[in-house]
Amino acid sequence: MPFDALKYLTGQCNYGGRVTEKQDRLLLSTILEDYFTDKIFDDNYRFSPSGIYYAPKFMDYEGYIDYMNELP
Repeated sequence: MPFDALKYLTGQCNYGGRVTEKQDRLLLSTILEDYFTDKIFDDNYRFSPSGIYYAPKFMDYEGYIDYMNELP
């Protein structure tokens, strides 16, 4: 998985023009490290300490819609 490319596209290309402060850009890059990582393939990996947010297993389109509708 090209995580470095995804982090660059998300953090620099998409938000780069909107996030102008150096510290804010560093914060955005740091946050993206939690989302674009090989750890998301581990079923126990969570994006937050609450355990609510995680990358769901592969499923059909409707399964993803149901997953998102169940989020707070």
